[in-house]
Amino acid sequence: MKNDEMKYYFIVNQFAGAEHSVAAWNTVQLILRQRKIPFEFTITEYAKHATKLAQEFAEDHESGWIIVAVGGDGTLLEVLDGIRYAKNHPALGYIPAGSGNDFARTVGISFKADESLNQLLNATEFMALDVVKYSDYNSEITHYFTNNIGIGFDAQIVHQANTGRKTQLSKWHLESAAYISAIIKTFFKQDAFPLEMEIDGEKHKFDRAFLVSLTNIKYFGGGVGIAPKASLTDGKLDIVIAEQISFLKLIRLFSHVFFKGDHLTQPEIFFRTGSHIHAQSFKPEYGQVNGEDIPKQNFNIELSLEKQDFWFIKQHFVKKL
Repeated sequence: MKNDEMKYYFIVNQFAGAEHSVAAWNTVQLILRQRKIPFEFTITEYAKHATKLAQEFAEDHESGWIIVAVGGDGTLLEVLDGIRYAKNHPALGYIPAGSGNDFARTVGISFKADESLNQLLNATEFMALDVVKYSDYNSEITHYFTNNIGIGFDAQIVHQANTGRKTQLSKWHLESAAYISAIIKTFFKQDAFPLEMEIDGEKHKFDRAFLVSLTNIKYFGGGVGIAPKASLTDGKLDIVIAEQISFLKLIRLFSHVFFKGDHLTQPEIFFRTGSHIHAQSFKPEYGQVNGEDIPKQNFNIELSLEKQDFWFIKQHFVKKL
């Protein structure tokens, strides 16, 4: 389909990225008006509003529209949820304006609003990418995500960062400092916990799980390369699990993550890929999905993959696969 035949509906999270999203949206709508490109938009007013807006719009618009999330990875999650809940599944576009922007980093969408808008407007074909459907048996609710879900250490890092100085640091584009600070604080707070996991029918048991990341993309935490081999087109999740280790071993392990990228081969790491995962923890733990907090709980979740059409130019994306 020609890009000049597409119509765009922007869902703008005004609170994302310490309100960087407001500046991004001001740039985007100025360019759209200057280029006389027709569009519609709505500004979110409360948490999860983006899901409601996306679902309502998708229900009423069968084809010819791109729903564009403007915000962070959490906003992308909410908009994806809304699209997948609807009877119609329009393509999803993205203008990154959050604190982590890990999905954009993975697929090569620019962090600059004018450039990411050009990647959106210059697209000429849909791109079917993997998204993850996860069912929470505790709440009996199904959600979708693009990035990852974590239990334990990485989730408590997200919690510490989200409840700490991340918003303040985001104003000066120093989000990674919030995560580094949270890593140090979290190590001494996070206990080991029992975990059972079934990956494509193969059962695994961990008595002292510490970090559990079920990821669809390479990054989490604003650019930490937790799963270097992850792909958005292979129909599989990457499962990275570490049991509790000493602080010195953690430092050594993170040096492999940050500087060598070979941590998946280290003896402290359990690594598998799979298309159907059931995970159950037996002690209340923090969780995170796309960088958003999940309340502390005993987890009982099932994950599988579906395809969702995205809309942006893919010349940068191809290099990332």
